[in-house]
Amino acid sequence: MIYIHKDVIYETVGGSWYYNIAHYLRKKRVSYKVVNGHDVDEVTSLNPTKDDIFIGRFAHDELDKKLSKQTLPIIWDKFDKVFPSKKSYHFYDNKKRQYNFMLENSIPCLETYSVKNKKDLSNLKIKYPIVLKKSWGAGSEQVNYFDRFEDVIDNKKNRGWTLKSIYPTLAQEYQDVEYDYKILLFDSKFVIYKRLMNWKNGNKDNFPYGTEPNTREDILKLRKPPFKDIKMYDAFDDVDEDLMKLIKKLLKIQKEKLDTYFMGWDLLKTKDGYKVLEFSVVNEIVIPNLKLFDLSKKEIIKYPSKKYFGDREKKIVGIKNLINEYIN
Repeated sequence: MIYIHKDVIYETVGGSWYYNIAHYLRKKRVSYKVVNGHDVDEVTSLNPTKDDIFIGRFAHDELDKKLSKQTLPIIWDKFDKVFPSKKSYHFYDNKKRQYNFMLENSIPCLETYSVKNKKDLSNLKIKYPIVLKKSWGAGSEQVNYFDRFEDVIDNKKNRGWTLKSIYPTLAQEYQDVEYDYKILLFDSKFVIYKRLMNWKNGNKDNFPYGTEPNTREDILKLRKPPFKDIKMYDAFDDVDEDLMKLIKKLLKIQKEKLDTYFMGWDLLKTKDGYKVLEFSVVNEIVIPNLKLFDLSKKEIIKYPSKKYFGDREKKIVGIKNLINEYIN
């Protein structure tokens, strides 16, 4: 039996997973049950068997995180296999924890400093320009570029839609690159695409991608991301020997240390090699060109396009692959 969390919080932006998961399991004739994974009484009443699985999207919306803190511990206690797992969710939406984890596991990453205020920043031996980012957040919220120390101002512009102080923050030296990479790493396959860092030519207030903002009302009421969609490009041709070696290392770590069959990893290719920026167990699992690399077959698999699904198909294929990793 597969238990599916009914993630109704994200229905307004088409981000809910439960409908697509249920539809796919029906086609595969796998028994399932849809439950409200945010209802303490409901999850407490569940009586799963040892082989049952719980899957749900518990994402970064403020209300979602608040409710998830109450119910996920109950779910982890009742089920042997859960997505997201307890170990992986511990690092979710917490870049400071992620950085420490990467250091402990020898994952190549950018040197990162924790900063409480501007005085702290003034004491750092860091080369400008720099990037400041909050430990929490997704979709480039509260990620800022500063040319000089004098430019670092905690004002409404730099606070973004949250209107919260830029401090405390994490500081990194700026890397002048044209793209970053997103790797969606399943247990048996991976997807890689690159995202254009267009802030120099596009919206300079959205570092690094340069896309236009969504309204604060849409972000709060409709759960839309802070900025409009990023331009994504196929990056399978960019996978060289060094990157493949890193991907296999990350796969081993996510299985052995994070107890998960899926993780999203953000990386840069710098002059000093590939560096992981952050990782997240809960992602928008989008397969831009409907292509995945099969690690056992060592070849790219292309899914046939069904035009009547439109862009929704890119999410459906991603969710299908996630489910297959857990039921196979």
